[in-house]
Amino acid sequence: MDTLVLLPSFIKFFGKAKNHSSSPANLAIVFLAFVINLAFALSLLCFIVMHSSLVSSNTTSIEVYEKKRTVRWKYDLGRKKNFEQVFGTNKALWFFPLFSKEDLDSIPALHGLDFPTC
Repeated sequence: MDTLVLLPSFIKFFGKAKNHSSSPANLAIVFLAFVINLAFALSLLCFIVMHSSLVSSNTTSIEVYEKKRTVRWKYDLGRKKNFEQVFGTNKALWFFPLFSKEDLDSIPALHGLDFPTC
């Protein structure tokens, strides 16, 4: 989000640099802020993509290496069930680290002792 906010200033940066109408310190600050924000945004995007694929396949980052040796991962229940095991079935609680009473009763994996297999 910060990168999008800084984008107009970054575009003006090239016009001011060409005309030498701004101080070098201001130009350097705008340039560095944009580049650092862009690098941070891209790294976060990579983490989001990686963890989304882990949730959709019902694996952890360590289990990815174990999964390479098997034909079909036995804990992969399908994208919808995998997502519900992590986030629960109540859509209102998806952005909070909470589970509803119904989820605790109906999803055995939440207790950490029994994990359903396909």
